Amino acid sequence: MTSYEPASGRNLPPGCRDEDIDREFGRVPTCGDCRHLLEGCCDYGICGLEFEEAFEEQQAREPLAPRESAEWALGWIVDNYRDMQDDACRRYSALCVR
Repeated sequence: MTSYEPASGRNLPPGCRDEDIDREFGRVPTCGDCRHLLEGCCDYGICGLEFEEAFEEQQAREPLAPRESAEWALGWIVDNYRDMQDDACRRYSALCVR
């Protein structure tokens, strides 16, 4: 019988997942639920996709040495922290794909 239990570990009917329940009750996913969020501290983090895009854009404009890249990244991260409780953006991707 345990083979019918969903991976969530909760006592849900076969085939019913956490996402199904959340969708039914209108829960909006948050940044903290997204696989692209890189957690920082105190419920804040950065979007990995945004960081990669910004870094590639910076490198295309002006290639940086490793130390300069680290300094650039530090400044970018501080200016682009996201609250993990904010509603997810259009590029949201669930943490766990079932």
